[in-house]
Amino acid sequence: MTTSDNSINFGVQQSGGVSQVGNQAVGPGAHAVGGGLWATAPGVDLPALITQLVQTLDRHRDELPEPARAVAAELRVQLARPVPEPARVTALLQRLAALAAPVAPVASAVTEVLRAVQQAT
Repeated sequence: MTTSDNSINFGVQQSGGVSQVGNQAVGPGAHAVGGGLWATAPGVDLPALITQLVQTLDRHRDELPEPARAVAAELRVQLARPVPEPARVTALLQRLAALAAPVAPVASAVTEVLRAVQQAT
């Protein structure tokens, strides 16, 4: 493939670090649409995992630091939407995983839901 000197490159470059890209669009008029949050790999019951996560958050609420409780509340709002935003849910789960790491049952439940959501997107 050849390019002319006056062409515009809308490419993406990254050096170092870790990158996980779900839906991405680059350039004028570009549009990216992702799959639904609830479409997961065969055998994964995401609604049940989310129910388990919410119950675990409730049971261990007092053990969580305040920032983790705030993220958990924001996650609940997102999950209560008719159509949750997969990228937002993933970001909240990742943040909650980091904040809730000292509370093993919560960290485990978050990891399971995060894994299922990432398989879906």
